[in-house]
Amino acid sequence: MATHRLPKIGILDSGVGGLSVLKEIHALLPYHSIQYIADSAWCPYGNKSSEQIRQRVFTLTDRLIEEGCEIIVIACNSATIA
Repeated sequence: MATHRLPKIGILDSGVGGLSVLKEIHALLPYHSIQYIADSAWCPYGNKSSEQIRQRVFTLTDRLIEEGCEIIVIACNSATIA
């Protein structure tokens, strides 16, 4: 019997607000491996320029990809707007 590897999911947020997103994803996809980044070092994103936010999100996304994440969820309103 062949087994299928489930893609690892990476979630990033500027803080811990995205934990509600993590909870819902885990409820819907309980067998997926999930990695969550709460970027409290840069929190809040709201007082940063759009370019700063984009560069930070790209950096964190690259990190998640390097760590094996194949699906990336941006659980941050400021990052989504930027």
